[in-house]
Amino acid sequence: MRIKLVNFYPTNATTNAAEANANNTAINGSTQKLDDKNARNQGIDMVNLGDNPHLRYTGRQDNGAYASAGTAPSAHNGWIYNAFTIGGTPGGQHYSQTGSVNAQFEYPINHDNTFTINTAHSKGTKVQINGTNGIALAHHQRIQVNWNVNCWDIYHNGNKSRILPEFYMSQLVDTAKTGIGVGEYYYLIYPKFNTVSSGLNDTDFKSADDAGFYQSGINGSIDYFDPSDLTNGNSDVQYSYDNRRFDHCSVVPMHLITATETASGGGRFAAYSTYDFSAQEFATAGPSMQICGQHSFNVNVASGGGKTLYGVQMFISGPYRVNSTGQFLESQITDPAGTPSRNGVDVSVVLERAAIEIEIINPQSARS
Repeated sequence: MRIKLVNFYPTNATTNAAEANANNTAINGSTQKLDDKNARNQGIDMVNLGDNPHLRYTGRQDNGAYASAGTAPSAHNGWIYNAFTIGGTPGGQHYSQTGSVNAQFEYPINHDNTFTINTAHSKGTKVQINGTNGIALAHHQRIQVNWNVNCWDIYHNGNKSRILPEFYMSQLVDTAKTGIGVGEYYYLIYPKFNTVSSGLNDTDFKSADDAGFYQSGINGSIDYFDPSDLTNGNSDVQYSYDNRRFDHCSVVPMHLITATETASGGGRFAAYSTYDFSAQEFATAGPSMQICGQHSFNVNVASGGGKTLYGVQMFISGPYRVNSTGQFLESQITDPAGTPSRNGVDVSVVLERAAIEIEIINPQSARS
């Protein structure tokens, strides 16, 4: 079968919409593949083949939270994501009960433009996909999520001075060779997916494998890291780097080593991000920091697992600690003088603006 295409160059100086549409109809009405029946040696100004991948859905959302330079974390509640329940924690902050055996210890990034927790879709980072209908997923579709979250402050919201190392972490870091080390702990930011309901309840957002359209063991794929897979709540169960996917996570670092002329100047360590950095010369690496990330993967289950994607939302974990073989969720606060002594991490993070973008790309039509 031969088809006739209108060449735009060099005969014609401009692309004509009617002719482009006619070309597209001619190609799609033939074999829909590039073979000896549908070959040509010139380009055309359109999607060349009907079975090329193309965009099924794209959406972007910004929480609209913009703070003035120098705004203290205590000015708002909804943008504070606490490590644990801090004594006297005001309502409207994110927090988790210390030591709760049922705590998954993660929060949806859901503060809105008023810096208030808002669980509605189209607020925070909760994106509704294609209205209430969602999108029925298909085998070999590619899902890509891009995100950008601005970390406003690494925040100790207790009663002690935040420039003193012993109140950010165990006192052991100053006087002994064991305990918590600078750079050993961090938060993680990652996307989760809702294939349960257009109601978009926060508890229905899952990792891709738990959401039912991605399966480990196919072409070497492995399970995603997800706090809900902890076997005993936040009980220091370690995730091995060898059997979990972490490529969907962005790291929020807490501290780094710094230098100063005297120890009393706040040296030895510094927060990566501080809202009043200009007044904390030796206690911070600088102002707010952008935490960016991208994750792209294929729906690898036949018929998309029969799932419909209703929404995507960004989440932030509790504080994780790392060693040479993996990481574990911290379950203790910092109280080395307590009974019993607890050498954990209770530094919180303050998040300002956050944006998320989702793309769903259809596979080639010849695949199933």
